[in-house]
Amino acid sequence: MDHDGVRGRYGRSMAVASGWYVTAIAAMAVGTTSVPSAPHDDCAAWFSCLSPGESLVFVALVWGTPVLLGLLVVTALVTALVVRLVPSAVLAGTTAAALSVGVCAAVYLGRS
Repeated sequence: MDHDGVRGRYGRSMAVASGWYVTAIAAMAVGTTSVPSAPHDDCAAWFSCLSPGESLVFVALVWGTPVLLGLLVVTALVTALVVRLVPSAVLAGTTAAALSVGVCAAVYLGRS
């Protein structure tokens, strides 16, 4: 298929959706690491003596990586459907990212 067809829009739409995820992750990282560390009086509890940057890395490894991988899989499937309906790659990628976050949030909240 030509570069302006569905296949070309799919790749660009996935790049836009991934760009939204990178932007959101960067915003959370900046917001978390800019908070000063509170003075710790007692480090008896697990993970109570981690700095904001260390806790961000810990959360990213334990919770963030599986969520991001699942989100990317859902985004790939949703983008395949959205790119056929929306002619703009930017709009299709943004719509796919928003729908994917909604689907993953619904699944996560449904499990809780």
